[in-house]
Amino acid sequence: MNTRSHRSSLIHPVIRQAFEIKKTALPWNRAISAGICLGLPSLIGLLLGRFDYGLLAGTGGFTYLYAFNEPYVLRARKLFFTMLGLGFSVFCGSLLSPYPVLSAVVLGLIGALATFMFGALKFKGPAALFFVLSFALASGMPHGPSEALTRGMLVILGGALAWLIAMAGWLTNPYGPEIQTLRALYRNLAELLNAAGTEKYTKARHETLISMVEAETAFAGQGSSWREPGLVDRLLRLFRQAHVIYQTTDTWNRRRKEPLPAALGQAVNSASAALRSRGKLQVEALRELEDDPQLQDILQPVKELSSIVQQDSKEAWQGGRLTGTPAKSIFLGAFDKNSLVFLLSLRFGIILTIAALAAHAFNLNRSYWVPLSCASVMLGSTVIATFHRAIQRSIGTIIGILAASAILWAQPEGFVISVAIMLFTFFAELLIVRNYAIAILFVTPNALLMAEASSHIHNVAYFAGTRIVDVITGSVIGLIGVLLLGRRSASSRIPYLMGRTIRSQSQMAAMLFTEQPATYRAEDSREQRYMKTNLTNLTTVYATALGEIPRSEAELQRLLPVVWALDQFAYLLNSYARTPNRPELPDPELARLLLSFEKTAQSAEQQRSMVLPEVPELALAPKVRQELISLQAALEKSLAAEAVSSE
Repeated sequence: MNTRSHRSSLIHPVIRQAFEIKKTALPWNRAISAGICLGLPSLIGLLLGRFDYGLLAGTGGFTYLYAFNEPYVLRARKLFFTMLGLGFSVFCGSLLSPYPVLSAVVLGLIGALATFMFGALKFKGPAALFFVLSFALASGMPHGPSEALTRGMLVILGGALAWLIAMAGWLTNPYGPEIQTLRALYRNLAELLNAAGTEKYTKARHETLISMVEAETAFAGQGSSWREPGLVDRLLRLFRQAHVIYQTTDTWNRRRKEPLPAALGQAVNSASAALRSRGKLQVEALRELEDDPQLQDILQPVKELSSIVQQDSKEAWQGGRLTGTPAKSIFLGAFDKNSLVFLLSLRFGIILTIAALAAHAFNLNRSYWVPLSCASVMLGSTVIATFHRAIQRSIGTIIGILAASAILWAQPEGFVISVAIMLFTFFAELLIVRNYAIAILFVTPNALLMAEASSHIHNVAYFAGTRIVDVITGSVIGLIGVLLLGRRSASSRIPYLMGRTIRSQSQMAAMLFTEQPATYRAEDSREQRYMKTNLTNLTTVYATALGEIPRSEAELQRLLPVVWALDQFAYLLNSYARTPNRPELPDPELARLLLSFEKTAQSAEQQRSMVLPEVPELALAPKVRQELISLQAALEKSLAAEAVSSE
C-alpha cells in the first residue's frame, strides 16, 4: 500500500505538470510574423499558378522560428545558416526518398548534427525539429530525386523571406536586443545591491552573474557602427560599469556583511528604465550618503551611471571591444567524450534512425510521421520533460489530426489552405509559451496541411487512424530510447565534472599569474577554452540531472552552491584574462595555490571531506584567494550535509 502511494505521489505531479498552464506573456508580434512567414509563400505560389511550389517554399518559413532576442548581427548569421540547413534537408530527403534505409541513416545524421550545433552554441529554439520535419516531408513526396534541387532552392527562397521579416526590426531599432539585455542586467544588479548583507545575497549574486554572461555574449564582437556610433559606445560603457558595480558590491559584502542603503539599489534600478528613454537616474537620495566614507567605493560607480546614460559622445571608446570565443574552439570543446552536448546529439541521432527504420520495417503508410514524432518528443532536455512531451504530443496530436482530417476531407481550395496555415501557425506560436499540448492542437494540423494539401482524402477514418498510430509509435520510441540511453547519464557525472572543472581553473590560474610573452592573449588561450568547456559541461549536466527519474532532490540541492561557486570563480578568472597588467605570483606562493586547487578537486571528485591546505595570502591577487575559500566553504558545507543525511 505504501509502495502504491509512493508511485502515485510520483506520477500524478508529473502528469499534472504536463498540462500546467504557464503564466507567461503572449508573444503577439512573434506569432503574427511566424504566420506570415509560413503562409505568405503559398499565397504567392497560388498567384503565380504553382501552389505546390508555394507550399514547399513555406517550409523555409520555419527559419523564422529560430529567431529570438539575440543581437541582429548574430541573428543574421544564425538564420542564414538555418535557411541553408532547411534547404539542404529538403534536398537530401528528396534525393534519398527511393532508399529508405539510407534515408533513415542520413536523417539520424542530420538530427544529430543540428542538435550538436545548437547545443554547442547554446542557441535557444526548436534545435533539430524543423530540419527533421523538412527532411521527412521531402522524403514522402513523389518524384524525389528529379525534383531535389528545385525543392531545395524553393525552401531557401522561403527562408530568405523569413530572414527579411526577422531582420526588419534592425531598420527601426538596431540595438534593441542589446538594450533589453542591459536592462535585465541592471534590474538584477539592483537586486544584488538590495540583497547585500542578507541571506538572499548568494542567489542574487548568481542571477546577476548569469545576466553578466548573457550581456557579454550579446556584446562580444560588437564592432564600430555607422548607425548611432555614440549609442554603441554608451552601451559598452554601461556593460563595463555594471561589472565595476558588481565587483564593488561583492567586495562590500565580503568585508562588511551589512545591508546597503536602499537608495543605491533604487538608483541602479532606475538605470534600467533610463536606458530606454535616456532619462535621468534617481540620484537625489544619494547625496545624503556622500558624507559616509565607508560607502565611497560603491557610491562613486553608481553616481557615474547617470553621466554614462545621458552622454552622446561621437568619440570612439578606447576601452577595447569584447571578444567572443571562436566557433572552432566552441565546437572542439563540445566534441568531447564527457560533453553532454555530444552525448545527447549521439543519442538523438541513434534513436531517430531507429524510429525511421522501424517505420519502414512495419511498412507504415507515410512513415515519416514516426521519426518526426520521435524527434519532437526527444526535444525535452530531461527525462521528465521527455515524458511531458510524449503525453502532450499524443493527446494534442489526436485532436489536431481529427481537425486536419476534417479540413482535408472537404478538399479546400488553395486560398483557404494558405489562410489556415497562417492561423494555425499564429495560434501555435502564441500558445506554445503557455503549454505545449495546447500548441500541438495547431502544430499537427498545420504540418498535415503542408504535407497532404495535394492529397484527396476520401476515407477520413483511415487517414486519421493511420496518423494517430504513427504519432503514438514515434512518441513511444522516443520515450523508451531516452529512458534506456539517458536515465542516469547526468547525475552520475556531476562529481567527476566538478573535479575536472576545478583542475581546469587551476591551470587557468597558473597561466594567468606566471610570466607570458607580450603578444600572448590569455582570453584566447587553450586554458581558457578548456575551463569554459568543463564549466559548460558541468552546468548542463546539473540542469539535466534535475529532470532525471528517479532523482535525489536533497543531493542536487546540496551541490548547487558548489556549482554556483565554480561559476563565480570562472567569471573572476575570465576578468583577469582581459586585464593587461596581471600580477605575477612568486613560485612558492603559486605552488601552494595549485596544491589547494588539487586537494579541492580531489575532495569534490571523491565526494569526501579532506583536510585542505590553507590558501596562501595572494597579496597580489586577493580576489582569487577569496573565491577559492568560498568554493572550499561551499564544498565542505555540501559534504557535511551529505554526512548528516546518511546517518
